[in-house]
Amino acid sequence: MRAPVSRFLRFWNRREQYRRCFCDERGKLTPAGEAVLADLAQFCRANQSTVITSPVQRTIDPLATMVAEGRREVFVRLIQILGMDDEQLNSLKDEAPE
Repeated sequence: MRAPVSRFLRFWNRREQYRRCFCDERGKLTPAGEAVLADLAQFCRANQSTVITSPVQRTIDPLATMVAEGRREVFVRLIQILGMDDEQLNSLKDEAPE
């Protein structure tokens, strides 16, 4: 049986894994990391509305809108984890393990 991992440790490890993919040793985005995030921002509609209008019916397409919002949610999570600072992580130490 596995020992429960604290929420702090889970988030710490996750942040470090994300940063290894996108950042250099100082924690700054690499040129490749910047390019990937820029591409994802466009694909995930990070800076625009996720409401999609059907070109045929000229009404809101709820299914396409939900897909776009799902993409945006993934992008927001990525940015939040990359931007999480040590103070935010340390605040998780005070919480009870899950």
